[in-house]
Amino acid sequence: GHGLWPNLTTLPTGTIGAAVYNHPSHGLGSGSNVDWWISEDAGRSWAFRSTLSDLGETPDGIRMNHAVGLAHDGSLVALISGYHKGQRRPFLPLQRCRSADQGRTWERCLLPNDGVPFGDIIARADGSLACPFYRRLSDTSTQSEAFLRLSPDQGSTWAAESRIADGNETHVVRCRDGLWLATTRSSCSDRLDDALPHGNGQWLYRSEDAGTSWGEGKPISPQGQENAHLLELHDGTIVCSFTSRIPGLFGVVLRLSVDRGRTWSLPTVLISIPARDWHKTDCGYPSSVETADGTVVTAYYFGPKRPEWAGHGLPWHQRYHMGIARWRPDRLET
Repeated sequence: GHGLWPNLTTLPTGTIGAAVYNHPSHGLGSGSNVDWWISEDAGRSWAFRSTLSDLGETPDGIRMNHAVGLAHDGSLVALISGYHKGQRRPFLPLQRCRSADQGRTWERCLLPNDGVPFGDIIARADGSLACPFYRRLSDTSTQSEAFLRLSPDQGSTWAAESRIADGNETHVVRCRDGLWLATTRSSCSDRLDDALPHGNGQWLYRSEDAGTSWGEGKPISPQGQENAHLLELHDGTIVCSFTSRIPGLFGVVLRLSVDRGRTWSLPTVLISIPARDWHKTDCGYPSSVETADGTVVTAYYFGPKRPEWAGHGLPWHQRYHMGIARWRPDRLET
C-alpha cells in the first residue's frame, strides 16, 4: 500500500535496507514520511524497522524526497526533503537523519533547504560525503539544474557544491577505480503530443576528480525512459536501470557497460506491463544492489494515479507498492 521512490542500501552486515515513501500516492499524503524496511534474505522478504523521518512542527506536512547512504564509519545517513500539505511550496527544511544501529533509531536535525536530495549519499576518499541535489534555476523557471553537494563532517553540514548539468533527479556512482558517473533526468523542452512524459531522456556525465568537475554529457535513453540508477557490479560492469513509461513498455529497462560507461548494451526489459497511458499508470524509480553471490536485487514501484485506474497497474498488486526483482547479469540477453 506504499513504497514510492525506493532506495536500497547494503549495510555492513549484508542486510539490505530500503527507504520508501509511506503513503499510497504520488506524494500527497498529509502527515506522511519515509520509512525504513530491511531484508535479511537478499531481498526475498521484507520487514518494517522504523520511520526514518519525522515532521516535527509540521504534523500535516509531507516528507518524501530522500537520499540515503553510508558514512565512513558504517552509519546510515539520510537527507529528506518534502512539502507542506498539498505539495505547496515553500519546501520543508531539509532533515538530516543518522542511525548508528542500522536504522532502528534515528538522530535528526534540520538544515537549510536549497535543493532536493536524490539518490545515494557517497563516502569520498578524502573523508567527506557527497549527495546529488537538484533545484529550479529560478522561481519562475520550469528548468532545473543538478549539482553535487559535499559534507566535510559526516552529514552534519552541507556546503561546497559542484554543478553537474541542466536537469533534475540525478544518481551518482563512485566506481572502485576512481571514476564517478552521474545520470541525470533532463528537463522537458518539447512535450510533443503529451504521449510521452516529462523530459527528453536520460543523460550520462563523467568525473575524473571525485565529482569536483563534470564533462560534457551524452544521451543514454530516449524520451519516456528516465529516473535512472547506476550500480557497479563486483566484476566492474556498470548497470544502468531506467524507468520506462513508453506506451506498451511500462516498467524497468536495463543497459550494461563493460568499459566504464563509454559504450552500452542494447536495452533489456526487466519488468513491464502493456500499459499505454502514463497519465494513469505510475512506475519505475529502480534502485539496485548486488548480493554476495552475484544476484542483483532491484526495487521499483508501480501504482495507479487514481483508485479507479487500478486495472492499468500490475496484476499482482494494483495499489502503489514497492516490488522486488532478483536477477543475474550473466543470464540476461544483452
